[in-house]
Amino acid sequence: MSDLTATELRDLLQQTPAYRNARAILNDEWAARAEENPLFQAPMTIADLKFARDLQAAGVQRGPDFTDYAMVQRWIVANRASLTTDDLAWLRKDFD
Repeated sequence: MSDLTATELRDLLQQTPAYRNARAILNDEWAARAEENPLFQAPMTIADLKFARDLQAAGVQRGPDFTDYAMVQRWIVANRASLTTDDLAWLRKDFD
């Protein structure tokens, strides 16, 4: 297990939008959140993905295993509409 940064811990405790974004990624709820506001569907950011990975590594929340290549590829396919090219590069960087 790894530790959260001070900022991540504060976001977790205060249930900030950054934490809610990360939680939505881990719970596979990003699309459902986008449906809540159809006029503005924000893509995921690298910060969202990193926070989700850090929450998982710290044992705070379970979700897709971002250290498993096959899992990451399946997750990308399922969430492609919400990912930018930078997100894709960040998700794949550990496997290059």
